[in-house]
This record gives sequence, structure tokens and C-alpha cells, in this order.
Amino acid sequence: GLLANAANGEFDIVVALHACGALSDVALGHAVSNSAGFVITPCCFRSNPFLNVSLPSQDSTSEEVLVRPAMWLGMGEESMVALTSAAELQGDIKNAGEAIHTLCALRAQAVKRNWKDTSTDGSSVSALTVQIKTFPIGFSTRNYCVIGTITDVDKLTF
Repeated sequence: GLLANAANGEFDIVVALHACGALSDVALGHAVSNSAGFVITPCCFRSNPFLNVSLPSQDSTSEEVLVRPAMWLGMGEESMVALTSAAELQGDIKNAGEAIHTLCALRAQAVKRNWKDTSTDGSSVSALTVQIKTFPIGFSTRNYCVIGTITDVDKLTF
């Protein structure tokens, strides 16, 4: 789910549980666009291939740019298909788990690559920490979470 501030439409946190396929990337794009923290639990890695990731524009010509998930992750489409197919291997928890971890790591890198440490109005500076965590495999073989925590640097005391 997305929690929005009614006054300005910005998000404070993005939570996506059972975020099928490219929906994980879309959710992370929303977090980047809104400098929001996030908890994303990806699954069904070959699902939603038609979705694009919305990112803030690097210049002032437009508000957002749409990119394919493979581009967001810094890889070619064929490599993306191979990696997401490996993540969907049934009966091979070790190799599927390694592919899932690789996708989570690529997503963490994509967030860091696109993150802006200064708020859109320039009023505050924040630092982002991204972690990959797991939960017990008994709950799901898709047991990875990508978590982004924001620290407001302006409020730190030394």
C-alpha cells in the first residue's frame, strides 16, 4: 500500500507485500520519486512484464520518466528474462534463492543509484540505508524483503 499526505500527494512509506514481478520495481520507483522509506516483498518474478517504472526526471522538462524494469535494474531484457526465470525454478530452492537474492540486490542498487539525498524543495537532507532481509522459509520460498530506511540528517545531533 501507499500512504499519501493528503495535502501534497507525497508518500511517506511504500509497503508492497506479494509484489508480483515488475510490481516490485514500480513500488520502488514510487519510493524513489517520493523520497519514501519502503518494505518490498517480491514474488512471482515473471509476472506483470508490461509495467514500467516511474522515476523523477533528471531535468526540468518533465515530472517523470518511464523506464522498463530491465533498464531500471541496469541489465538487458534477455538477462532479465533469464534471471527471473531462474527465480521461478520449482524444486530447486538453492538456485532459485540465489536468483531471488540477485534480483533483490539489483533492486537495492537501482534505488541507491536513483535516490536523491535532498528533498524536492531543498529543505532537508536525508540518508538512505537499504537492506535485504529474509524471513523463515516455512512461510514462503519467496522469503526476501528489500527494506529502505531514511534518516533525516538535519535532525541528527553530534
